[in-house]
Amino acid sequence: MKSKAESLAMIIGVTLIAALFSGAPASAQQTAQSRTVRPAGVTGDLLDIMNANDDKPNTRATSGKRDYVGMSLTIDVGSLQNIIGVKQDYGPWPTHHVGAYKIEVAESLSGPWITAFEGPGQRGESRAEFPAILGRYIRITATSNKTSYNQEWSIAELKVGVDPGQVARRIPNKTEQPPHKTEQPPPATPGGGIRPLRDSEKATDQNPATRAASGTPDYQGMSITIDLGGEYEVSRVLQLHGQWPDEYPAEYRIDVSRERNEAKFREVWRGAGAPDRSVAKFTPVTTRYVRLTALKNRDRSHWWSIAEVRTNRDPDVVDDDEGDRLLDRAIRNVTSQGFPDIRPVADNNNSTRATTNNVNYAGSWVLADLGGSYTVSKVIQLHDPDREDYPGRYRIEASEDGRRWQTVFEGRGEPARSSASFTPVRARYIRITATANHDTRHWWSVYRLRIRG
Repeated sequence: MKSKAESLAMIIGVTLIAALFSGAPASAQQTAQSRTVRPAGVTGDLLDIMNANDDKPNTRATSGKRDYVGMSLTIDVGSLQNIIGVKQDYGPWPTHHVGAYKIEVAESLSGPWITAFEGPGQRGESRAEFPAILGRYIRITATSNKTSYNQEWSIAELKVGVDPGQVARRIPNKTEQPPHKTEQPPPATPGGGIRPLRDSEKATDQNPATRAASGTPDYQGMSITIDLGGEYEVSRVLQLHGQWPDEYPAEYRIDVSRERNEAKFREVWRGAGAPDRSVAKFTPVTTRYVRLTALKNRDRSHWWSIAEVRTNRDPDVVDDDEGDRLLDRAIRNVTSQGFPDIRPVADNNNSTRATTNNVNYAGSWVLADLGGSYTVSKVIQLHDPDREDYPGRYRIEASEDGRRWQTVFEGRGEPARSSASFTPVRARYIRITATANHDTRHWWSVYRLRIRG
C-alpha cells in the first residue's frame, strides 16, 4: 500500500507530464516550470508557412509535393529559452505527417547548430522531446518522405516546449569552435576511389608558404575535404595558390555535407580553376564538411597546389574578393537612435565614424533604407581603427515595408568587424539593435556599414 504522500506525489508528477504537449511522452528531466509556447516567428521552405503559427488549426503550411526530403523550417521562440521539445500538429490532415525529421537548435541563425532529435514522424501529431538546450532558433528538416500514406508534408500548428527549471546544455560560440581543419580522407584503393592531395593539412595551417599538392600533373579525381568544426552557412570557397599561382585545376567540383558520411555529400558547384586564386560561388548552404575534387588535368606539366583554403567564414579574404563588391547594396538613407551623427556609416569615408559616445548603448539602433526591395544575406559593421568599439550583443531585423519586422540574426559583436550572415531574405529596411553593452570602457562605433545579398 502506498502512503497518501506517495500517491499525491505520483498525481503531481503525472499532471506535470501531461501539461507538456497534452500527453507527450515524459522527459526524465522535466520540472514544474515546463510549459508550451507559441513561436514568435516561423520561416522556411513550406508553402504558406505562416499558417503553421496562426493559432488556426484548420489552416496549414504544406510542402506542396510528396518528395520533400531536405525541406526545412525555422522557428524563432523570441529569446533564449531552455528548449525541451517541439510538436507538429497536423490538424485535419493527420496522415500528412513527415516521414522522418531532424531537429537542431541554435542561439543565432548563423549557427552553430546542435542536433537535438532525429526520428520518424507520427500520425496526427509528431512530438519530439529532449534534455534542455539553451537556444532561440529551432530548425526542423525532413530526412525522409516515406510514410504509409504517401502524401505531402503539412503542418497546421507548431508548439515549442520550454523548461526554465532545467539546467540546459550550452551551444559553443563561434569563437569557441575549433578553426576549420583538413579531414583526412580514406586511402585510395588500387581500383580507384578517393585520392587525397599530399600534405592536405597544409591547406588550412594559416601559412601561405606551405601547400597541399597533387605531386603529379595527373590529379584528376584527387580531392581535399575541409572540416569547418560546426555547421555554418557557406556560399564561397577559395583556393589560394600562393607561391604556385599556375598550379590550379583545369576543372573542379565542390561537394558539401553536414555529416561525415560519404553518402551524404552533394554537389553545389563545378567550374574552372584560375591563376593565383580559384573562386567558387554558389547559393548559400548550411554545411560542416566541404570537399574539393579535381575533374580535369590542365596539362602534362602543372600540379594542383593549394596554399590555403578559405570560405566566406574568413572575411579577411572573401570580403576583398572583387566579385563580392558587386553584391553590396547601396544605402539610400540611414537613421538611428543613440548615435549623435549616423551619416558617416554610409559616406564611403574610412576615416569618419558614427559612435554612441558612451558605454551604455544597449537599445541603440541603426536603420538603413536600401531604397527598394532586395535580397539580403549579410551585414558587416567595420569598427577599425577603433577595433574594440563593437557591440556586446546585437540583433538584425529585416523588413520590406518598415512595419513588419523579421529577426534574421542575433549574436555577439567581434573586434575590428562584426559580420553577420543569415538565410537570404527580401528587404528594403535593415535595423541593427545593440542588445548588450560590450563592457564599461568601450563605445559602439561604426566606420562603415556594408549590406550584401
